[in-house]
Amino acid sequence: MTLVMKKELILHLALIRWDSIMENYNIRRQKKKKPSKSIKLRRLVVIIVLFCFSAILYNFYQGNQEKEVMEARVLALQDEISKLKSSKEDLKEQIEHINSKGFIEKIAREELGLVKKGEILYIIVDE
Repeated sequence: MTLVMKKELILHLALIRWDSIMENYNIRRQKKKKPSKSIKLRRLVVIIVLFCFSAILYNFYQGNQEKEVMEARVLALQDEISKLKSSKEDLKEQIEHINSKGFIEKIAREELGLVKKGEILYIIVDE
């Protein structure tokens, strides 16, 4: 074997070895490659679903708080309504009492000094 042939053989073996090294490098590199489009799409879908779920939970929580506030307000208004109804009944009784003949006659006698027909009014004078 000549020196040139030996050099060519060594060069050929070096190229084969280089190809093997590059092939291993490419295999490792492919494993570390960026995620494919389908993986990116899945991640995007998961993020969107999580965002939507969070928004729904937030709205549910807000709605629940508003419901509790409204229920408390309804209870307060119902209490106020019952107090006003009671006051209304008391005022109706007072109106009936004031419009009764006996009360009108009492006021006419005591405050206005009126008498019925045939009655005599006596005025007591203090000394």
